[in-house]
Amino acid sequence: MKTLIFATAIRLLTPLFLLFSVYILFRGHNHPGGGFIGGLIGSLAFVFHALAYGSGSTAQTFFSLTFYHYDRQPDDSRTRYLLQVLNANTLRRRKVRNNESWRYVLVRLRPIYLMALGLFLAASSGTVGLLLGQPYMAGRWLGIEIPVIGGLGTPLMFDAGVYLLVLGMVLKIVFTISRD
Repeated sequence: MKTLIFATAIRLLTPLFLLFSVYILFRGHNHPGGGFIGGLIGSLAFVFHALAYGSGSTAQTFFSLTFYHYDRQPDDSRTRYLLQVLNANTLRRRKVRNNESWRYVLVRLRPIYLMALGLFLAASSGTVGLLLGQPYMAGRWLGIEIPVIGGLGTPLMFDAGVYLLVLGMVLKIVFTISRD
C-alpha cells in the first residue's frame, strides 16, 4: 500500500500524532487518559509510517542516531580501547584524503530498550514513596507547577513509564511482523 497520497499524508500526520500522544500523556496526569492511550497513539504514528515507507525506513528515520568524530590521534590508547569496545556492526570507518579518518557511530534505539526504560521508570516511581517512608506507589510531587503540564511528581513518572512501555511493545510487535 505504498501510494504517493498515503506517503505524503503520513509524512504530514506523523508529527501531529506524536504531539497529540504527548498531550494525552500529560492530560492523563490530571484527567482520564495517560500513559497507555498516549503510547498507543504514539505507536500509531510509527505503524502508519512503517506501512507507508517500510519498517526499515521507519527504524532508520526515527530510531537511529549518528555521531561523527574526527580521529586526530589514531594511535591513542583511548581510541584503541573504544575500537575494542564497540561492535564492528556499529562502528564504520570512512577514509578521507591525506589518510585522515572520520569515524561515525550509529546507535540504534531498539524497542526493547524503550520497554526496559519504561518498566524502570514505572517501577522506580513507586520506590520513591518507599524511600521516604510511605507506602509503595504513594504520590510525591515537586513544588514546581508548569502551566500546561501541571505539577510534576511520581504519577507523571509512572505514566511516562507506561507510555514508553506501550510504545516499545507495539513497535516490537510491528517490526517483528513486518520482518516476516
